[in-house]
Amino acid sequence: MEDSEEEIAVVGIGCNFPGGEGLGNYWKVLFHGTNCAVQIPEDRFDSSFWYDPDSSKAGKTHTAKAALIDGLNEIDHKFFGITEAEADSMDPQQKLLLECTYRALENAGIPMEKASATRTGVYIGLMNRDYEQGLNRNADTITHYNGTGTAMSIAANRISYTFNFTGPSLAIDSACSSSLVALHLAAQAIRQGDCEMAVCGGVSCILEPRVFVALSKAKMISPEGTSKPFSSRADGYGRGEGCGIVLLKPLRKALQDHDNVWGIISKTAVNQDGRSVTPITKPSMIQQEELLHRIYSEEIDPSHVQYIEAHGTGTPVGDPTEAGSISRVIAKARPPGSEALCIGSVKGNIGHTESAAGVAGLIKVLLMMHHETIVPSLFYSEDGASIDAKALNLRIPTTVEKWEKTGPIGRAAGQAFSQGDFSIGKYWARNVREPVAFEHALQSVAKDKKNIVFVEIGPRRALQRNIMETLGNDITVFSSVQPDKDTETLLNTVSKLFELGVT
Repeated sequence: MEDSEEEIAVVGIGCNFPGGEGLGNYWKVLFHGTNCAVQIPEDRFDSSFWYDPDSSKAGKTHTAKAALIDGLNEIDHKFFGITEAEADSMDPQQKLLLECTYRALENAGIPMEKASATRTGVYIGLMNRDYEQGLNRNADTITHYNGTGTAMSIAANRISYTFNFTGPSLAIDSACSSSLVALHLAAQAIRQGDCEMAVCGGVSCILEPRVFVALSKAKMISPEGTSKPFSSRADGYGRGEGCGIVLLKPLRKALQDHDNVWGIISKTAVNQDGRSVTPITKPSMIQQEELLHRIYSEEIDPSHVQYIEAHGTGTPVGDPTEAGSISRVIAKARPPGSEALCIGSVKGNIGHTESAAGVAGLIKVLLMMHHETIVPSLFYSEDGASIDAKALNLRIPTTVEKWEKTGPIGRAAGQAFSQGDFSIGKYWARNVREPVAFEHALQSVAKDKKNIVFVEIGPRRALQRNIMETLGNDITVFSSVQPDKDTETLLNTVSKLFELGVT
Protein backbone atom coordinates (compact mmCIF):
# COMPACT_ATOMS: atom_id res chain seq x y z
CA MET A 1 0.00 0.00 0.00
CA GLU A 2 1.35 3.39 -1.04
CA ASP A 3 0.80 6.83 0.55
CA SER A 4 -2.93 7.59 0.47
CA GLU A 5 -2.26 11.33 0.81
CA GLU A 6 0.43 11.57 -1.86
CA GLU A 7 0.08 14.50 -4.24
CA ILE A 8 -0.36 13.75 -7.92
CA ALA A 9 1.27 15.74 -10.73
CA VAL A 10 -0.22 16.47 -14.13
CA VAL A 11 2.78 16.05 -16.46
CA GLY A 12 1.14 15.97 -19.90
CA ILE A 13 -2.01 17.20 -21.65
CA GLY A 14 -3.63 16.40 -24.98
CA CYS A 15 -6.95 17.78 -26.18
CA ASN A 16 -9.25 18.47 -29.10
CA PHE A 17 -12.13 20.79 -28.32
CA PRO A 18 -14.30 23.09 -30.47
CA GLY A 19 -12.13 25.85 -31.91
CA GLY A 20 -9.24 23.64 -32.99
CA GLU A 21 -7.06 20.72 -31.94
CA GLY A 22 -4.40 21.26 -29.30
CA LEU A 23 -3.68 23.44 -26.29
CA GLY A 24 -2.83 26.52 -28.34
CA ASN A 25 -6.20 26.61 -30.07
CA TYR A 26 -8.06 25.85 -26.86
CA TRP A 27 -6.32 28.75 -25.13
CA LYS A 28 -7.25 31.11 -27.99
CA VAL A 29 -10.92 30.17 -27.55
CA LEU A 30 -10.71 30.83 -23.81
CA PHE A 31 -8.63 34.02 -23.99
CA HIS A 32 -10.67 35.66 -26.73
CA GLY A 33 -14.00 34.62 -25.22
CA THR A 34 -15.17 32.70 -28.28
CA ASN A 35 -18.54 30.98 -28.36
CA CYS A 36 -18.06 27.94 -30.63
CA ALA A 37 -21.70 27.00 -31.22
CA VAL A 38 -22.48 26.44 -34.93
CA GLN A 39 -25.30 25.17 -37.09
CA ILE A 40 -25.18 21.36 -37.08
CA PRO A 41 -23.86 20.34 -40.53
CA GLU A 42 -25.35 17.74 -42.84
CA ASP A 43 -22.47 15.31 -42.30
CA ARG A 44 -23.70 14.83 -38.72
CA PHE A 45 -27.43 14.56 -39.45
CA ASP A 46 -30.17 16.39 -41.33
CA SER A 47 -30.99 19.07 -38.77
CA SER A 48 -33.61 20.62 -41.07
CA PHE A 49 -35.65 17.41 -40.75
CA TRP A 50 -35.18 16.99 -37.00
CA TYR A 51 -35.56 20.63 -35.96
CA ASP A 52 -38.75 22.41 -34.99
CA PRO A 53 -38.92 25.49 -32.73
CA ASP A 54 -42.03 24.04 -31.11
CA SER A 55 -40.63 21.70 -28.47
CA SER A 56 -44.01 19.97 -28.12
CA LYS A 57 -43.76 18.53 -31.63
CA ALA A 58 -43.27 14.76 -31.49
CA GLY A 59 -39.88 13.50 -32.66
CA LYS A 60 -38.38 16.99 -33.00
CA THR A 61 -35.55 18.90 -31.33
CA HIS A 62 -35.92 22.61 -30.59
CA THR A 63 -32.28 23.38 -31.33
CA ALA A 64 -30.17 22.93 -34.45
CA LYS A 65 -26.87 24.18 -33.00
CA ALA A 66 -23.98 22.67 -31.06
CA ALA A 67 -20.25 23.29 -30.46
CA LEU A 68 -18.42 20.86 -32.75
CA ILE A 69 -14.84 19.93 -33.58
CA ASP A 70 -13.36 19.77 -37.08
CA GLY A 71 -12.19 16.52 -38.67
CA LEU A 72 -14.22 14.40 -36.28
CA ASN A 73 -13.77 10.99 -37.90
CA GLU A 74 -10.26 11.43 -39.27
CA ILE A 75 -7.25 9.45 -38.06
CA ASP A 76 -3.87 8.32 -39.37
CA HIS A 77 -4.82 4.69 -38.70
CA LYS A 78 -1.52 3.32 -40.02
CA PHE A 79 0.40 5.38 -37.47
CA PHE A 80 -1.46 3.56 -34.69
CA GLY A 81 -1.14 0.15 -36.36
CA ILE A 82 -4.83 -0.09 -37.27
CA THR A 83 -6.07 -1.48 -40.59
CA GLU A 84 -8.39 0.57 -42.77
CA ALA A 85 -11.16 -2.01 -42.38
CA GLU A 86 -10.97 -1.81 -38.60
CA ALA A 87 -10.73 1.99 -38.62
CA ASP A 88 -13.95 2.17 -40.66
CA SER A 89 -15.83 0.46 -37.82
CA MET A 90 -14.21 2.44 -35.00
CA ASP A 91 -16.23 4.94 -33.02
CA PRO A 92 -14.74 8.43 -33.55
CA GLN A 93 -14.48 8.62 -29.77
CA GLN A 94 -11.86 5.85 -29.83
CA LYS A 95 -9.93 7.70 -32.53
CA LEU A 96 -9.94 10.95 -30.56
CA LEU A 97 -8.76 9.14 -27.44
CA LEU A 98 -5.77 7.62 -29.28
CA GLU A 99 -4.77 10.97 -30.77
CA CYS A 100 -5.13 12.90 -27.52
CA THR A 101 -3.24 10.23 -25.57
CA TYR A 102 -0.38 10.51 -28.06
CA ARG A 103 -0.46 14.30 -27.69
CA ALA A 104 -0.38 14.02 -23.90
CA LEU A 105 2.70 11.78 -24.05
CA GLU A 106 4.30 14.14 -26.55
CA ASN A 107 3.47 17.12 -24.34
CA ALA A 108 5.13 15.31 -21.43
CA GLY A 109 8.20 14.56 -23.55
CA ILE A 110 7.73 10.81 -23.16
CA PRO A 111 8.38 8.81 -26.38
CA MET A 112 5.96 5.97 -27.14
CA GLU A 113 8.77 3.44 -26.90
CA LYS A 114 9.72 4.67 -23.42
CA ALA A 115 6.11 4.46 -22.22
CA SER A 116 5.66 0.98 -23.71
CA ALA A 117 5.38 -1.91 -21.22
CA THR A 118 5.08 0.46 -18.26
CA ARG A 119 2.53 -0.11 -15.53
CA THR A 120 0.40 2.77 -16.81
CA GLY A 121 -3.32 2.77 -16.04
CA VAL A 122 -6.05 4.07 -18.34
CA TYR A 123 -9.21 5.67 -16.92
CA ILE A 124 -11.61 7.06 -19.50
CA GLY A 125 -15.01 8.68 -19.06
CA LEU A 126 -17.59 8.34 -21.83
CA MET A 127 -21.37 8.08 -21.99
CA ASN A 128 -22.70 8.58 -25.53
CA ARG A 129 -22.99 5.76 -28.06
CA ASP A 130 -24.11 7.69 -31.13
CA TYR A 131 -21.79 5.89 -33.56
CA GLU A 132 -22.81 2.44 -32.37
CA GLN A 133 -26.49 3.20 -32.96
CA GLY A 134 -25.85 4.20 -36.55
CA LEU A 135 -23.31 1.48 -37.32
CA ASN A 136 -25.50 -1.38 -36.13
CA ARG A 137 -28.75 -0.12 -37.65
CA ASN A 138 -28.39 -2.43 -40.66
CA ALA A 139 -27.61 -5.99 -39.55
CA ASP A 140 -26.37 -6.94 -43.02
CA THR A 141 -23.37 -4.58 -42.73
CA ILE A 142 -22.19 -5.77 -39.29
CA THR A 143 -18.67 -7.22 -39.27
CA HIS A 144 -16.44 -8.70 -36.60
CA TYR A 145 -14.99 -5.20 -36.06
CA ASN A 146 -18.30 -3.72 -34.91
CA GLY A 147 -17.90 -5.10 -31.41
CA THR A 148 -14.41 -3.80 -30.74
CA GLY A 149 -15.11 -0.62 -32.69
CA THR A 150 -18.00 0.47 -30.49
CA ALA A 151 -17.65 -1.24 -27.09
CA MET A 152 -17.18 1.28 -24.29
CA SER A 153 -14.66 -0.98 -22.53
CA ILE A 154 -12.51 -1.06 -25.67
CA ALA A 155 -12.31 2.74 -25.70
CA ALA A 156 -9.95 2.44 -22.72
CA ASN A 157 -8.52 -0.96 -23.65
CA ARG A 158 -7.50 0.21 -27.12
CA ILE A 159 -5.29 2.87 -25.55
CA SER A 160 -3.64 0.21 -23.39
CA TYR A 161 -3.23 -2.09 -26.40
CA THR A 162 -1.91 0.57 -28.78
CA PHE A 163 0.63 2.01 -26.36
CA ASN A 164 1.34 -1.30 -24.59
CA PHE A 165 0.30 -0.09 -21.13
CA THR A 166 -0.02 -2.85 -18.54
CA GLY A 167 -1.86 -1.06 -15.72
CA PRO A 168 -5.63 -1.16 -15.03
CA SER A 169 -7.76 -0.10 -17.99
CA LEU A 170 -11.42 0.81 -17.68
CA ALA A 171 -14.17 3.04 -19.05
CA ILE A 172 -16.39 4.95 -16.64
CA ASP A 173 -19.94 6.14 -17.29
CA SER A 174 -21.19 8.39 -14.53
CA ALA A 175 -22.78 10.65 -17.15
CA CYS A 176 -21.51 14.22 -17.18
CA SER A 177 -19.06 13.75 -14.31
CA SER A 178 -17.40 10.76 -16.01
CA SER A 179 -14.01 12.33 -16.75
CA LEU A 180 -13.56 13.73 -13.23
CA VAL A 181 -14.63 10.45 -11.65
CA ALA A 182 -12.00 8.89 -13.94
CA LEU A 183 -9.48 11.38 -12.51
CA HIS A 184 -10.50 10.45 -8.98
CA LEU A 185 -10.08 6.70 -9.65
CA ALA A 186 -6.76 7.26 -11.43
CA ALA A 187 -5.39 9.25 -8.50
CA GLN A 188 -6.53 6.54 -6.10
CA ALA A 189 -4.90 3.84 -8.23
CA ILE A 190 -1.58 5.66 -8.27
CA ARG A 191 -1.67 6.25 -4.53
CA GLN A 192 -2.38 2.63 -3.71
CA GLY A 193 0.22 1.31 -6.15
CA ASP A 194 -2.03 -0.16 -8.84
CA CYS A 195 -0.15 1.82 -11.49
CA GLU A 196 2.92 4.05 -11.69
CA MET A 197 1.40 6.48 -14.20
CA ALA A 198 -2.13 7.05 -15.46
CA VAL A 199 -3.81 8.28 -18.62
CA CYS A 200 -7.20 9.72 -17.76
CA GLY A 201 -9.82 11.97 -19.27
CA GLY A 202 -13.03 11.87 -21.25
CA VAL A 203 -14.53 12.07 -24.71
CA SER A 204 -17.89 12.83 -26.31
CA CYS A 205 -19.05 13.04 -29.94
CA ILE A 206 -22.30 14.26 -31.45
CA LEU A 207 -23.67 12.16 -34.31
CA GLU A 208 -27.19 11.13 -33.30
CA PRO A 209 -30.24 13.47 -33.41
CA ARG A 210 -32.38 11.38 -31.06
CA VAL A 211 -30.34 12.55 -28.05
CA PHE A 212 -31.33 16.13 -28.95
CA VAL A 213 -34.97 15.09 -29.14
CA ALA A 214 -34.88 13.50 -25.67
CA LEU A 215 -33.13 16.52 -24.14
CA SER A 216 -35.59 18.90 -25.82
CA LYS A 217 -38.56 17.01 -24.41
CA ALA A 218 -36.96 17.22 -20.96
CA LYS A 219 -36.40 20.98 -21.49
CA MET A 220 -32.74 20.53 -20.65
CA ILE A 221 -31.03 22.08 -23.69
CA SER A 222 -31.01 25.64 -24.92
CA PRO A 223 -32.98 26.49 -28.08
CA GLU A 224 -30.05 28.75 -29.01
CA GLY A 225 -27.58 25.88 -28.60
CA THR A 226 -25.47 27.79 -26.04
CA SER A 227 -24.89 27.47 -22.32
CA LYS A 228 -25.22 30.76 -20.44
CA PRO A 229 -23.70 30.09 -17.00
CA PHE A 230 -25.12 32.09 -14.08
CA SER A 231 -27.13 34.30 -16.44
CA SER A 232 -30.81 35.20 -16.19
CA ARG A 233 -30.93 34.29 -19.89
CA ALA A 234 -30.07 30.68 -19.05
CA ASP A 235 -32.50 28.40 -20.88
CA GLY A 236 -30.77 25.02 -20.76
CA TYR A 237 -27.34 23.85 -21.83
CA GLY A 238 -25.75 23.94 -25.25
CA ARG A 239 -24.25 20.62 -26.31
CA GLY A 240 -20.59 20.35 -27.22
CA GLU A 241 -18.14 17.62 -28.09
CA GLY A 242 -14.43 16.95 -27.74
CA CYS A 243 -11.74 15.00 -25.94
CA GLY A 244 -9.29 15.79 -23.17
CA ILE A 245 -6.52 13.63 -21.71
CA VAL A 246 -4.18 14.31 -18.81
CA LEU A 247 -1.15 12.23 -17.85
CA LEU A 248 -0.69 11.70 -14.11
CA LYS A 249 2.29 10.69 -11.99
CA PRO A 250 3.14 10.79 -8.29
CA LEU A 251 4.57 14.26 -7.66
CA ARG A 252 7.75 12.90 -6.10
CA LYS A 253 8.36 10.73 -9.20
CA ALA A 254 7.63 13.63 -11.55
CA LEU A 255 10.20 15.78 -9.76
CA GLN A 256 12.69 12.92 -9.72
CA ASP A 257 12.23 12.48 -13.49
CA HIS A 258 12.48 16.27 -14.04
CA ASP A 259 9.07 16.35 -15.71
CA ASN A 260 7.31 19.58 -16.60
CA VAL A 261 4.56 19.81 -13.98
CA TRP A 262 1.38 21.49 -15.18
CA GLY A 263 -0.41 21.20 -11.89
CA ILE A 264 -0.70 19.30 -8.63
CA ILE A 265 -3.78 17.35 -7.56
CA SER A 266 -3.92 17.47 -3.79
CA LYS A 267 -7.25 15.84 -3.07
CA THR A 268 -10.28 14.38 -4.85
CA ALA A 269 -13.61 13.06 -3.62
CA VAL A 270 -16.83 11.65 -5.03
CA ASN A 271 -20.36 11.27 -3.70
CA GLN A 272 -23.99 10.75 -4.80
CA ASP A 273 -27.23 12.51 -3.95
CA GLY A 274 -29.15 9.40 -2.94
CA ARG A 275 -32.80 10.36 -2.42
CA SER A 276 -32.10 13.75 -0.89
CA VAL A 277 -33.96 15.47 -3.75
CA THR A 278 -36.66 14.64 -6.28
CA PRO A 279 -36.71 14.03 -9.20
CA ILE A 280 -33.55 12.02 -9.85
CA THR A 281 -32.18 14.69 -12.19
CA LYS A 282 -32.33 17.54 -9.66
CA PRO A 283 -29.09 18.57 -7.91
CA SER A 284 -28.85 18.37 -4.12
CA MET A 285 -27.34 21.36 -2.34
CA ILE A 286 -27.07 19.23 0.81
CA GLN A 287 -24.86 16.62 -0.83
CA GLN A 288 -22.85 19.21 -2.71
CA GLU A 289 -22.05 20.94 0.57
CA GLU A 290 -21.25 17.63 2.28
CA LEU A 291 -18.65 16.82 -0.35
CA LEU A 292 -17.19 20.33 -0.30
CA HIS A 293 -16.74 20.06 3.48
CA ARG A 294 -14.84 16.80 3.00
CA ILE A 295 -12.51 18.44 0.48
CA TYR A 296 -11.95 21.76 2.21
CA SER A 297 -11.18 20.42 5.64
CA GLU A 298 -8.29 21.26 7.94
CA GLU A 299 -5.52 20.44 5.46
CA ILE A 300 -6.99 22.61 2.67
CA ASP A 301 -7.90 26.11 3.86
CA PRO A 302 -10.83 27.56 1.84
CA SER A 303 -9.29 31.02 2.18
CA HIS A 304 -6.36 29.90 0.01
CA VAL A 305 -8.61 29.04 -2.94
CA GLN A 306 -8.66 31.82 -5.53
CA TYR A 307 -10.74 30.29 -8.30
CA ILE A 308 -13.38 27.58 -8.79
CA GLU A 309 -14.15 26.18 -12.23
CA ALA A 310 -17.83 25.48 -11.76
CA HIS A 311 -20.06 23.02 -13.55
CA GLY A 312 -22.10 26.04 -14.67
CA THR A 313 -24.23 24.49 -17.39
CA GLY A 314 -26.61 27.41 -17.76
CA THR A 315 -29.72 25.76 -16.33
CA PRO A 316 -32.17 27.73 -14.17
CA VAL A 317 -32.06 25.17 -11.33
CA GLY A 318 -28.48 23.88 -11.47
CA ASP A 319 -26.51 27.14 -11.49
CA PRO A 320 -28.11 28.76 -8.39
CA THR A 321 -27.85 25.47 -6.48
CA GLU A 322 -24.16 25.11 -7.26
CA ALA A 323 -23.38 28.76 -6.56
CA GLY A 324 -25.12 28.48 -3.20
CA SER A 325 -23.13 25.40 -2.21
CA ILE A 326 -19.79 26.95 -3.20
CA SER A 327 -20.68 30.15 -1.37
CA ARG A 328 -21.67 28.52 1.91
CA VAL A 329 -18.66 26.20 2.16
CA ILE A 330 -15.86 28.21 0.54
CA ALA A 331 -16.68 31.84 -0.25
CA LYS A 332 -18.38 32.72 3.06
CA ALA A 333 -15.90 30.65 5.08
CA ARG A 334 -13.12 33.06 4.19
CA PRO A 335 -11.92 35.60 6.79
CA PRO A 336 -13.77 38.94 6.92
CA GLY A 337 -12.35 41.37 4.41
CA SER A 338 -11.22 38.64 1.99
CA GLU A 339 -11.76 39.15 -1.71
CA ALA A 340 -14.79 37.53 -3.27
CA LEU A 341 -14.19 34.04 -4.62
CA CYS A 342 -13.83 33.96 -8.40
CA ILE A 343 -15.84 31.30 -10.26
CA GLY A 344 -16.38 30.60 -13.96
CA SER A 345 -17.48 27.98 -16.47
CA VAL A 346 -16.05 26.94 -19.84
CA LYS A 347 -19.44 25.85 -21.14
CA GLY A 348 -20.20 29.28 -22.52
CA ASN A 349 -17.25 28.72 -24.87
CA ILE A 350 -17.42 25.10 -26.00
CA GLY A 351 -20.79 23.96 -24.73
CA HIS A 352 -21.42 21.15 -22.31
CA THR A 353 -19.18 18.34 -23.56
CA GLU A 354 -20.93 15.87 -21.24
CA SER A 355 -18.55 12.99 -20.44
CA ALA A 356 -15.58 15.23 -21.39
CA ALA A 357 -16.88 18.27 -19.49
CA GLY A 358 -14.89 17.74 -16.30
CA VAL A 359 -11.53 17.35 -18.00
CA ALA A 360 -12.32 20.33 -20.25
CA GLY A 361 -12.67 22.44 -17.11
CA LEU A 362 -9.53 20.96 -15.56
CA ILE A 363 -7.43 21.74 -18.65
CA LYS A 364 -8.88 25.27 -18.70
CA VAL A 365 -7.68 25.83 -15.12
CA LEU A 366 -4.22 24.43 -15.88
CA LEU A 367 -3.91 26.73 -18.90
CA MET A 368 -5.00 29.75 -16.84
CA MET A 369 -2.35 28.93 -14.25
CA HIS A 370 0.26 28.46 -16.96
CA HIS A 371 -0.57 31.83 -18.52
CA GLU A 372 -1.20 33.51 -15.14
CA THR A 373 -4.48 34.72 -16.57
CA ILE A 374 -8.14 34.36 -15.64
CA VAL A 375 -10.37 34.24 -18.71
CA PRO A 376 -13.93 35.55 -18.95
CA SER A 377 -17.02 33.46 -18.33
CA LEU A 378 -19.31 34.18 -21.28
CA PHE A 379 -22.89 35.51 -21.19
CA TYR A 380 -22.66 36.74 -17.58
CA SER A 381 -23.35 40.29 -16.45
CA GLU A 382 -24.15 41.65 -13.01
CA ASP A 383 -27.41 43.21 -14.14
CA GLY A 384 -28.48 40.02 -15.91
CA ALA A 385 -27.44 37.36 -13.41
CA SER A 386 -29.33 34.33 -12.14
CA ILE A 387 -27.54 34.61 -8.79
CA ASP A 388 -26.85 37.42 -6.30
CA ALA A 389 -23.07 37.18 -6.58
CA LYS A 390 -22.38 39.95 -4.06
CA ALA A 391 -24.54 38.36 -1.37
CA LEU A 392 -22.85 35.00 -2.04
CA ASN A 393 -19.36 36.59 -1.86
CA LEU A 394 -18.71 35.36 -5.41
CA ARG A 395 -17.29 37.11 -8.47
CA ILE A 396 -17.63 35.97 -12.09
CA PRO A 397 -14.99 37.36 -14.48
CA THR A 398 -16.28 39.08 -17.63
CA THR A 399 -12.92 40.21 -19.01
CA VAL A 400 -9.38 38.84 -19.17
CA GLU A 401 -7.58 39.37 -15.84
CA LYS A 402 -4.07 38.87 -14.50
CA TRP A 403 -4.03 35.97 -12.03
CA GLU A 404 -2.00 37.20 -9.10
CA LYS A 405 -0.48 35.01 -6.42
CA THR A 406 -2.02 35.97 -3.07
CA GLY A 407 -2.01 32.88 -0.84
CA PRO A 408 0.77 30.91 0.83
CA ILE A 409 0.57 28.15 -1.81
CA GLY A 410 0.49 30.45 -4.84
CA ARG A 411 -2.31 30.13 -7.36
CA ALA A 412 -4.86 27.71 -5.97
CA ALA A 413 -7.99 26.50 -7.70
CA GLY A 414 -10.73 23.96 -7.28
CA GLN A 415 -13.12 22.32 -9.68
CA ALA A 416 -16.75 21.67 -8.90
CA PHE A 417 -18.79 19.08 -10.72
CA SER A 418 -22.38 18.22 -10.01
CA GLN A 419 -24.56 16.19 -12.30
CA GLY A 420 -27.00 18.98 -11.71
CA ASP A 421 -30.51 18.99 -12.96
CA PHE A 422 -30.12 17.02 -16.13
CA SER A 423 -28.73 13.51 -15.67
CA ILE A 424 -28.27 10.70 -13.22
CA GLY A 425 -25.31 10.21 -10.90
CA LYS A 426 -24.62 13.62 -9.42
CA TYR A 427 -20.99 12.90 -8.65
CA TRP A 428 -18.61 15.66 -7.67
CA ALA A 429 -14.86 15.70 -7.91
CA ARG A 430 -12.21 18.32 -7.15
CA ASN A 431 -8.58 19.17 -7.70
CA VAL A 432 -6.39 21.86 -6.19
CA ARG A 433 -3.11 23.83 -6.69
CA GLU A 434 -0.81 25.18 -9.35
CA PRO A 435 1.98 24.36 -11.82
CA VAL A 436 5.69 24.87 -11.28
CA ALA A 437 6.24 28.16 -13.13
CA PHE A 438 9.43 29.26 -14.87
CA GLU A 439 8.24 31.85 -17.41
CA HIS A 440 9.54 34.87 -15.45
CA ALA A 441 13.03 33.40 -15.20
CA LEU A 442 13.02 32.67 -18.92
CA GLN A 443 11.88 36.14 -19.88
CA SER A 444 14.42 37.76 -17.58
CA VAL A 445 17.36 35.80 -18.97
CA ALA A 446 16.22 36.25 -22.57
CA LYS A 447 15.72 40.03 -22.34
CA ASP A 448 17.36 41.85 -25.28
CA LYS A 449 18.74 38.56 -26.65
CA LYS A 450 18.14 37.09 -30.11
CA ASN A 451 18.98 33.44 -29.51
CA ILE A 452 18.53 30.92 -26.72
CA VAL A 453 20.54 27.74 -26.16
CA PHE A 454 19.43 25.35 -23.48
CA VAL A 455 21.13 22.35 -21.95
CA GLU A 456 18.47 19.76 -21.34
CA ILE A 457 17.94 17.97 -18.07
CA GLY A 458 14.36 16.83 -18.64
CA PRO A 459 12.54 15.63 -21.78
CA ARG A 460 13.67 17.72 -24.77
CA ARG A 461 10.46 18.23 -26.72
CA ALA A 462 8.32 19.32 -23.80
CA LEU A 463 10.93 21.79 -22.54
CA GLN A 464 11.70 23.25 -25.94
CA ARG A 465 7.99 23.72 -26.66
CA ASN A 466 7.48 25.39 -23.29
CA ILE A 467 10.39 27.76 -23.92
CA MET A 468 9.11 28.67 -27.37
CA GLU A 469 5.56 29.24 -26.13
CA THR A 470 6.89 31.52 -23.39
CA LEU A 471 9.26 33.60 -25.50
CA GLY A 472 7.26 33.69 -28.73
CA ASN A 473 8.55 33.72 -32.29
CA ASP A 474 11.08 36.56 -31.92
CA ILE A 475 13.78 34.34 -30.41
CA THR A 476 15.41 31.31 -31.98
CA VAL A 477 15.72 28.27 -29.71
CA PHE A 478 18.62 25.87 -30.21
CA SER A 479 18.47 22.60 -28.33
CA SER A 480 21.56 20.80 -27.08
CA VAL A 481 22.24 17.22 -26.09
CA GLN A 482 21.14 15.88 -22.75
CA PRO A 483 24.05 15.90 -20.30
CA ASP A 484 25.22 12.57 -18.96
CA LYS A 485 27.04 14.00 -15.94
CA ASP A 486 26.90 16.84 -13.44
CA THR A 487 23.12 16.65 -13.16
CA GLU A 488 23.29 17.61 -9.49
CA THR A 489 25.42 20.65 -10.28
CA LEU A 490 23.03 21.77 -13.01
CA LEU A 491 20.02 21.27 -10.78
CA ASN A 492 21.63 23.39 -8.08
CA THR A 493 22.46 26.24 -10.42
CA VAL A 494 19.23 26.72 -12.37
CA SER A 495 15.74 27.58 -11.25
CA LYS A 496 14.00 25.05 -13.48
CA LEU A 497 14.76 21.98 -15.54
CA PHE A 498 17.39 23.42 -17.86
CA GLU A 499 20.38 25.75 -18.02
CA LEU A 500 20.08 28.75 -20.32
CA GLY A 501 22.85 30.28 -22.39
CA VAL A 502 22.24 33.44 -24.39
CA THR A 503 23.90 35.01 -27.44
